[in-house]
Amino acid sequence: MDYPDLRRIDGRFADGLLEQKFLADAWPGIRMQAAFTILGFSVAWLLSTNSDLSYLIGTPYFWPPFSLRVLCGVFGLATGLAMLLNKPEREAQWVRVGVPVWILLSTATAAVVALSFPPNESTSDGLADVLVFTSSWMSLHVMAMGVALAAYANWIALISVTYALTYAFLAIYWHDTSEHPVFSQAVLVWTSCAFAWIMSVTFSMRARRRFYLTELYEKARIAAEKAQEFSTFLLAATGHDIRQPVYALDLNASLLEDLLEAENWEKAKEVAGRQREVVRNVSSLLSSVLELSYLDTDRRPVDRERVAIGDLVREVVTPLEEVGRSKGIEVRWIGSSQTIEIDRGIVEHILTNLVSNAITHSGGKRVLIGAKRNAGGIDLLVVDDGNGIGREVMMLDSMLMVEESRKTGHRRAGLGLEIIFRLAEKGRIRMQIHSRPGRGTLARLGQRLT
Repeated sequence: MDYPDLRRIDGRFADGLLEQKFLADAWPGIRMQAAFTILGFSVAWLLSTNSDLSYLIGTPYFWPPFSLRVLCGVFGLATGLAMLLNKPEREAQWVRVGVPVWILLSTATAAVVALSFPPNESTSDGLADVLVFTSSWMSLHVMAMGVALAAYANWIALISVTYALTYAFLAIYWHDTSEHPVFSQAVLVWTSCAFAWIMSVTFSMRARRRFYLTELYEKARIAAEKAQEFSTFLLAATGHDIRQPVYALDLNASLLEDLLEAENWEKAKEVAGRQREVVRNVSSLLSSVLELSYLDTDRRPVDRERVAIGDLVREVVTPLEEVGRSKGIEVRWIGSSQTIEIDRGIVEHILTNLVSNAITHSGGKRVLIGAKRNAGGIDLLVVDDGNGIGREVMMLDSMLMVEESRKTGHRRAGLGLEIIFRLAEKGRIRMQIHSRPGRGTLARLGQRLT
C-alpha cells in the first residue's frame, strides 16, 4: 500500500499536520520509554563516578568528567521521575524539553570522559587498554541509545556524530603512542554510530507506518458503523415513506371499484389519474432510496440541480391528497413558478415525511405546502393547524437535534422527525420545526445549506 511520505533523515512524516497528530497519539508511549531510559542511564552515570575518584583524582582532568557525571545523573533522575509521575493533562512543557537537554548533557559527559582518561596513562600498553575499553563502551552506549530513544532520531544523529568525531580525534592523536593500532577500534565506533542512527530512523518510520495503518483501520471501522447505522435508518425511512402512498393506493382502488359499479366514468378517470400519480410517487421514492443508500459512500455525493418548486410540491402532495381526505384533512399546496437548487431525492423524502406526519399525527384539519422567499433565498414550508408536537412551545433544529442524538445516543423525537433530521444532515440542509400547543406546527426547509 502507499504510505505518506516519510523523511529519510529522521523517519518523520513530511506532512506536518500528520506528524503532529502522530506525536500527540504516541507521546504517552514515548514518554514512558524515554523516562525509563533516562533513569537507567542516569543511575549508570552516577555509579560510574567511582572511576573518576579512583583514576583521575589529583589530576587536572578530574573535575570536568566528575561534575558532568553528577549533573547528568541528577538531572536525569529528576526528569525521568517527573515524566513518570506527572499526569499528561498537567504535564509541564519542561518535561518534554527535559529529554533533549538530558541528551545534550549525556553526550557532553561521554565526550569529556573519553578525552580525560588517555592523557593519564603513562605507558603505551595502558593507553591501548583505555582506548579499547573506550571504544567498547561508546559502541554499546550509542546503540542502546539508538534503540531506547528511537523516537528522537535527530538527537541520536547528534550523539552518533559526537561519538564518532570524539573517537576519530583519539585515534588520530594517539595513533603513534598506543602499543596497538587504534583505527580498528575507531571503525567499530563509527560503524556502531552509523548503525544506531539507522536503527533509530527505521524504528521511527515503522512506528509511523503502524500509526497510519491504525488510522486507516479506525476510519474504515467508523465508516462501516456509520454505513450500517444509515442502512438501518434508511430501512425505517423507506417503510415510513411508502406506508402512506400504499394506503392511498388501497383507498383509490376501493373508490375506483365503487365508481365503476356506478358507471361514473368521468370520476373514475380522475381517480385512475390520481392512482397513476401515486404509483409514480412510489416508484420515485424507491429510486431515491437507492440513491440515498450511497450517501455514506463516495459513490453518491449530494447532487444539486435546479428544480421547479411547483412541480416538486405537486409530485409530493398529489399521492397524499386522498389519504388526507379519508381522514378529514385538506391537503393544499400553493403553486410557484420559482426554482430552487436542491438535491431532489433528499428533499422529496423530507417533504413526504413532513406531509405524512402532519396527516397522521397533527390532529388538525388542514395541511399547507408552499414556498417563501427570504434574504438568503427560498424556504419550503409545511404548515398544519393541529395540536402541535408537545405541551410547550418548541423550536427543533436539525443541526442541533442530530448533534445531541450523537452525544447522548437517545432520540428526542419520534421516528418521523428522526428520519427528517437525518436526511437533512445527509443533504446538508438547515431545517427548523416550530410548534405551539393547539396552534399547529411550522416546518421550514432552508435552501441555503451550511
